[in-house]
Amino acid sequence: MPTPQHEALHRVFQEDTGLMARVLQNVLHLTMPIIDKVEVLNVDLTDLSPVSRWPDTLLRIESAAGPLIIVVESQTEPSEPKRRRWARYIAHLQDIYDCDVSLVVTCRKAATASWAAEPFRVGPAGWPSMIVIPVVLGPDSMPMITTFAEAVRDIPLAILSAFIHGDSPHAHAILEVLAATLATIADVHRAAHLAEFIEGGLGKGPGRRMWRTFMETQSYPYISELRAEGRVEGRVEGRVEGRVEGLLLFIEGRGITLTDEQRQRIIGATDTDEIDRWTVNVANANSAEEIFG
Repeated sequence: MPTPQHEALHRVFQEDTGLMARVLQNVLHLTMPIIDKVEVLNVDLTDLSPVSRWPDTLLRIESAAGPLIIVVESQTEPSEPKRRRWARYIAHLQDIYDCDVSLVVTCRKAATASWAAEPFRVGPAGWPSMIVIPVVLGPDSMPMITTFAEAVRDIPLAILSAFIHGDSPHAHAILEVLAATLATIADVHRAAHLAEFIEGGLGKGPGRRMWRTFMETQSYPYISELRAEGRVEGRVEGRVEGRVEGLLLFIEGRGITLTDEQRQRIIGATDTDEIDRWTVNVANANSAEEIFG
């Protein structure tokens, strides 16, 4: 069964159907015509064959250049059977809709992204009948959005950045900015929905624990909405753990080296005020000693 983390990496393109075009043009620097319309298509590609075909997300883009269907696949690990399915999706869609079809693969792991980018050939090596070359969006091609100005300019893109880089050393900065950016959305219910969507999309790693900490400790209107509906209750147990994880990632991102004793001091901390003080100190520290001072 697909996890919320898996689903988020393709559903983000359903949350804002214009995001795909912006990613292709501004992130991956591909040439796109002026787009007139984007719609989400039904992903059930089953026909009389007993094999069911279910891509993750299908987008149909209309422009003066004609229709283009984009298959969006969220890939966690390399999978050779999945390559065969991608070839099947493309051939089937091109046949049914009689238009161009492109494949975009989103990956959180650099190794998976590298695997996905390899051309997949159908047929003998010297004369293949079909070559599938996906467009891959992964840690090496997706920018880290760590400033408020960047995030508020394109919130769905900032969410995608958080999904792909949610466990990186820069996760604390990315998520802190994203939490603040959601507060600029006038529709509080929409912002609360996105906050929950982000939590699911971050999986079970330190990024999710950091996000939960922000949701528990900040006072933005959409967070008050979540609390009023009881959607952030029962998360206190992860507060200290999330802050410790975030602090260690922040320290690593600053390039500061900890001794084993200093690392254990942080891991064993239980006072949230103390952890917060250390986190503030990291921003201007040049050595581990300055963090604790």
